[in-house]
Amino acid sequence: MLGLNKKLKDLAKNGGSIKVAIVGVGHMGKSLISHIKSIDGIEIKALANRNTDRILESLKPLNISGDDSFIVKDLKDLEKNNRLEGQSKKIILTDNLKVLTSLKEIDVVMDATGSPEAGAILSLGSINNHKHIVTLNVEADVTIGPLLKKFADNAGIVYTVAAGDEPASLKELYDFADGLGFEVIAAGKGKNNPLDKEANPTSIAEYSKRRGASPRMMTSFVDGTKSMEEMTCFSNATGILPDIRGMHGPKVNVNQLVDRFKLKKDGGILNRVPAVDFAIGDVAPGVFLIYTTGEKIIRDELEYLLIGEGPNYLLYRPYHLASIEAPLSIARAYFYNEPTIAPKGGPVAEVFAVAKKDLKAGDKIDGIGGYTVYGLNDEHGKVMDEDLVPLGLIEGATVKKDLEKDQPIKYGDVKLLEDSTIFQIRKLQEKIFD
Repeated sequence: MLGLNKKLKDLAKNGGSIKVAIVGVGHMGKSLISHIKSIDGIEIKALANRNTDRILESLKPLNISGDDSFIVKDLKDLEKNNRLEGQSKKIILTDNLKVLTSLKEIDVVMDATGSPEAGAILSLGSINNHKHIVTLNVEADVTIGPLLKKFADNAGIVYTVAAGDEPASLKELYDFADGLGFEVIAAGKGKNNPLDKEANPTSIAEYSKRRGASPRMMTSFVDGTKSMEEMTCFSNATGILPDIRGMHGPKVNVNQLVDRFKLKKDGGILNRVPAVDFAIGDVAPGVFLIYTTGEKIIRDELEYLLIGEGPNYLLYRPYHLASIEAPLSIARAYFYNEPTIAPKGGPVAEVFAVAKKDLKAGDKIDGIGGYTVYGLNDEHGKVMDEDLVPLGLIEGATVKKDLEKDQPIKYGDVKLLEDSTIFQIRKLQEKIFD
């Protein structure tokens, strides 16, 4: 969005700022905090994490000391601290999401947790308190994003997935091609590690350490779950579906994308177009979109411009900057009341849970990035018809009967945590949209 930097500088020049609360101080949260510190016009007012000691530890490399912050445990504690001289200039640290979403001075809440349940509680509390919600939590978005977007619209505030994540980066390409009237053939992301559906935090511990990410987060990347979630987020924002369950995910380089992602009758891998997918190879860390046009003059012009020989052409963004780009969504929500990428209605695609190994009755499901399940995406209607459990609901569930490795998990196979916030919102979403 043009002009955001000027608007932020003008806001700061006039003594104002967009006051932000960030939840989650892991890999993403820490880089987001660091980057926001350098941006005029955005101010961090509060940080939350399950463990406040983890927040203080994460802040040390950022030159934020304990003297710059104070810990608040509940709303009464907040009122008491706010009466103390000088505390209003300090960053509030808390492990209580109700404290965070109740802060009157907060304009935008940023979710960097990756937890479906935390995302549900945080988003609902933010919307109820009329605070924009910008999320890096695609795990929650693909489970309950359509209803959160509807709630936010009704409240007159913004619910959006953040700029910088692959869905938002890919949406930039889609909006460009769609705005020019091109026909979209395929849209996808690069996956920068081999696909191993059996990966778990132990098997990839060394790899996670080298990459500087938590074992659970890295597991969700390697076992393919994250790609399923990201492309489902994009599907729900555009209506473009996966071609097959779990997508194709071929090993290809950038210069092979156009030849591979086309209809089978033309020598490609697709049964239908348009389709969302992912590619393993040097496409990562970028995103791609393949398009065509029926106009011969335009095709001739594209060839003259060295875009390709056609009939299909490639748009390629060779990077996504993850949390570093998130401030764009914060500013866009605050100044223009616009989302970067959000569901455009009811869900069209889903990510459902699949057994990562043989599971026995009585086993507990540890959730995304763990030892027991991974995710696959498919059309929403098919998932509902087969009574499959959305992946975002599965954490903490108890297995009711033996399940085989790679078996999709149905509602009757497990006992879910039905008193969880995300389960309750999901049931309401199904009632409203289905």
